[in-house]
Amino acid sequence: MSWLLRGKTEKITVRPAVPTDRPALALLLAHTWRRHGIMAVEEQVALLSNGLSVMAFAGDDAVAFMGLSPRSPAGVPPEYWVDMPLIAVASDRPAAGVLRRLCETAIDGLRRHSTTGLVCLANDAWLAENLPDAGFQAIDQVLSYARPNRGPLPDAPIVCGLRPAGSAEAETVLELNAAAFEPIWHYDDRTVLSWLLTADHAMLAEQSGQPLGFALTTLNSVSGYAQLIRVATHPAGQRRGIGRQLVIDALRYAWEVGATGLSLNTQASNTVSRHLYTALGFQPTGGALSVLTHRLQ
Repeated sequence: MSWLLRGKTEKITVRPAVPTDRPALALLLAHTWRRHGIMAVEEQVALLSNGLSVMAFAGDDAVAFMGLSPRSPAGVPPEYWVDMPLIAVASDRPAAGVLRRLCETAIDGLRRHSTTGLVCLANDAWLAENLPDAGFQAIDQVLSYARPNRGPLPDAPIVCGLRPAGSAEAETVLELNAAAFEPIWHYDDRTVLSWLLTADHAMLAEQSGQPLGFALTTLNSVSGYAQLIRVATHPAGQRRGIGRQLVIDALRYAWEVGATGLSLNTQASNTVSRHLYTALGFQPTGGALSVLTHRLQ
């Protein structure tokens, strides 16, 4: 049956998701190519249980899901952003119309929580093309860079002391992360802490005992590259060469452990960081994520 004919006879209902929707969500994810995000079962259950995620049904069949995950408040005054880590729309449904219905229902609930807005990092063309119909705007891109381990490592003046960071430095890392980035780029405290605690190489930068930056690097067994997953410099320490020293330290670590090279991500709008990475021998890899937001306040 075509969508046009079915649309006249079949009613789609959208409601908040609940934990008992797990079988319906699993079936939807298994049968559609329109899916954004890959999550373990326990993470899916958390999305179904938080009271913010929404699902669309045609009869007993799930035809769409929008998983929402609130971040910790960020900035002064605080901004309350909600991520969209898992989205799925049945392959035979019009993505734009279904996404619009999902957003309308979700936003009704989010307004009661003083939410600043929704943010989605979309690497799927179908999602980036259809979210604007639901009120989203593309505000930036996340670009990928890489530097293979060939030739001599770049050098830089030693402008700060570097020491390993671990769980004891968790609060310091969170404070630096909050100071270094605009609220929309903070990510959630839980996410940053998970990066810190699982990093293979975590370093804290200090000057005269004052923490001014950090860098978190992990190994990627699939690509062979090490990944610089987070590098941050406090505003008081920017333009002093601290970020350069942290990136070179990550390059040196990748060299020492025999990685193929070092990869990282940055925003297209962050021209200062992009200039630094290019000067250190990084090249764009061609990958890009669209950053789309729907601001409610």
